[in-house]
Amino acid sequence: MVTVTGSNIIPRIEGETALPVQVITREDIERANIQTAAELLSTVSANMSFQSYHEAQAMAGSSQPGFAGASLRGLSYNRTLILLNGRRVVNYALAANGVDLNFIPIAAIDRVEVLKDGASAIYGSDAIAGVINFILRMDYQGAEASAQYSSPEHTGGYSTHYNATAGFGDLESQKFNVFATVDYQKYGGIRAKDRRFSATNYIPGEGVDQTSGNSFPGNVDTPVGQRNPTGDPNNAYRNPTCLPPFSFPTIGNPQRCGFDNASVIDIIDPSERLGLVGAFRWQFNPNHQFFLDGIYVRNKFTFTASPPSVGNWRLPPTSAFYPHAFAQFFGIDGRPLPIRWRPLELGRRTDEPIAEQWNVVAGSQGIIKGWNYNGALAYGESNVNDRYFDGYAKGSVLFPILNSGVVNPFGFNTPDVVALMSTAKLNGTIGTGKGSLSSADLHASKDIYELPAGPLVLALGAEARQWKLALVASTELASGDILGGPGALPSVTASRNVWAMFAEANIPIVQTLEGNLAVRYDHYSDFGSTTNPKLSLRWQPTKAFLMRASVGTGFRAPGLQGIYAPPSIGTTPSGVSDPARCPVTNSPQDCNTTFPANYGGNPLLQPDKSTQWGIGSVWVPAPGIALGVDYFDILIKNAVSGLNTVTILQQCPDGINGPGCQYIHRGPVDPNFPTLPGPIILVDGFAANIGTIRTTGIDINAQILFPKLDWGRFKLSLQGTYTIKYLQRLANTDYVNYVNHELSPGVVPYWRHYLSLDWDYGPWSATLTDNYQRGTYDAEPTTNPPNGTQQRLIGDYDIWNLSGSYTGFKSWTLSAGIKNVFDRNPPLSIQIATSASAGQVGYDPTYTDPRGRLYWAGIKYVFN
Repeated sequence: MVTVTGSNIIPRIEGETALPVQVITREDIERANIQTAAELLSTVSANMSFQSYHEAQAMAGSSQPGFAGASLRGLSYNRTLILLNGRRVVNYALAANGVDLNFIPIAAIDRVEVLKDGASAIYGSDAIAGVINFILRMDYQGAEASAQYSSPEHTGGYSTHYNATAGFGDLESQKFNVFATVDYQKYGGIRAKDRRFSATNYIPGEGVDQTSGNSFPGNVDTPVGQRNPTGDPNNAYRNPTCLPPFSFPTIGNPQRCGFDNASVIDIIDPSERLGLVGAFRWQFNPNHQFFLDGIYVRNKFTFTASPPSVGNWRLPPTSAFYPHAFAQFFGIDGRPLPIRWRPLELGRRTDEPIAEQWNVVAGSQGIIKGWNYNGALAYGESNVNDRYFDGYAKGSVLFPILNSGVVNPFGFNTPDVVALMSTAKLNGTIGTGKGSLSSADLHASKDIYELPAGPLVLALGAEARQWKLALVASTELASGDILGGPGALPSVTASRNVWAMFAEANIPIVQTLEGNLAVRYDHYSDFGSTTNPKLSLRWQPTKAFLMRASVGTGFRAPGLQGIYAPPSIGTTPSGVSDPARCPVTNSPQDCNTTFPANYGGNPLLQPDKSTQWGIGSVWVPAPGIALGVDYFDILIKNAVSGLNTVTILQQCPDGINGPGCQYIHRGPVDPNFPTLPGPIILVDGFAANIGTIRTTGIDINAQILFPKLDWGRFKLSLQGTYTIKYLQRLANTDYVNYVNHELSPGVVPYWRHYLSLDWDYGPWSATLTDNYQRGTYDAEPTTNPPNGTQQRLIGDYDIWNLSGSYTGFKSWTLSAGIKNVFDRNPPLSIQIATSASAGQVGYDPTYTDPRGRLYWAGIKYVFN
């Protein structure tokens, strides 16, 4: 018997709960050689890459560097509640209302429980997508140490992992237990150019040209909207002398240098992770136990991106490098020339965030007058120090140097000029973030009345918590004076108080039918009060079959940053085009470019409100065989979401009509194109209540334990999710079905599954797993469901892993394995928005593993 997530009342065997709960044990984690919490969640079929957050997206200059978040049902990391030992932990300081999975040291986990039905009445009204509860090891006695090394078959991407764990004391005989673990991991990076599928942003055979017009050597924008690189002015009218592999002319733009970002970026960035976990249990009375849990994690990442872009500089005619012959050809000699340039000599933009997070919980549990109680005080902090140390420059310092005329944008500069430009480089802390969570909670349950079909059980509880957030920006970050930076991100200070009361009753109606009724009242200091009920039924007519159903509501207040962050101006993702102007003008100002974007908080945000229901069954047709099917339906009204540039542009095809047009700001009509709307001068990118989201689908799980044979025993397990619909609509428009389409970034596929086959034979064991996702289309849908724009099919993606271990030597465990046995490359994806999310082109980094075939070996010693 294990106590599972979803109720405060009574322990249940996993397969018999009234709510669908997936339990991943420590044995499952070790057998599959899972190394991080984010990797673990990638094996959960209900977790989608859409609206999650992957480290591959946290490129240099990201506003959420080093963050990883889960997204059950594709409903976003801020609607997926993450718990540690059944209690909340502080959000990542730089993420909008999300818990960082990198905070969870996998070596200290005993099990993970994934409640796939929103549990708003039990854990909080904001658990709309579901709950993921990480439960730490407790009551451990002894000591063990382990080490592991892994390396891909291809260049880069090695990792090392060291762990030491010790525990002392027996709760029954000695009345106490002390437990501690130390976990250290180090990961090497992978360059984009070291993998065939990511080696270039230019794939002409597939119609992909994501090279940048901000290049080295620089390009000149001419008055007629043609990008003609100068290079040597004598060669101005032919293909220029570019600088392969960094830049080259392309088929679509033969008279310019296109910069290939893939020539310089990383697709996996180096990182170091240290985790410390400690726990203390004291059975000071037969009916009462004191507990103290602590966790500290320090994660250091090194993110790199291409050198910064200079797209708003005009070369003065007094410059020694002014191409007079070129300018004369276009009739603009003597005028300042608009230059699109990338100062390669400033180096790659390099960003080194250090994230430290800690959490302490002290409390007591036991029995008082027949009431089983559990209460605690908790405090946690997330501190992030983000440091730039190469590639970035102060615009206020660099542009006067450029305007002086000493810098050559069409070739390499002398060491003296490079040294002069380097005086503008940033080196040091660019911003810090501190988030904290203080909380107190108490809940208790008791059999209060004996009904004919069994005891009526009542649970009562209350909690209070305070969120605080302080983001401190440097002068350069607050003002946006960072070439290649995230735009202006002013300092933010905000807080929120929440208190809640909840009640739950388990009611046996007849011998085979019981109901569970829960209700929760939350009061927010900034959004008032909300009451959310939940009802579930469990019917078990036979020992081999049960049915279950539930219905409930949810309420999620917007994140503090989404409301209180000051307005700021940045840029949209790269590679987007104005759908109204680009097909006509072919101008670099309208095509395959970036636009200014309006970011910051939106004080007009209102909470999400949801209704969710589900029905399912569990069937055990024979000993060792269990089958489960659960249907889910989640409806979110007034849904809060960051405005997506690609979707906005698609929803405003003519620049005038459409729901996306309200978020696009344009300048005056261009006299050269009087029939077109004016050029885009600003796109809204802040969070807004975009409309309605509804998702439906079916979870399938199956387990078969085969009879024991002379040559071992096998166990087959399958967890799969079939998403029927993921509907979204803006304002009063028709629903659009996003299932099976590449989004921005990520995807909600029709089908995902995780399949595992375990084998045990004496001291030998082995596990074969398949992590599968059905192929999707690489364009966002633009019409009503079920018909969407289906431009190109992205192939199925499945990764087979094989691991094995041997325990035949006393105290030793030897293990080894291969990940991605068939060396499966990510399938080709040419969705622009995905590539823009991390500067990567050709594949979707949010759900694929770019390492390729990887070999690993480990050793563990248990001290006797």
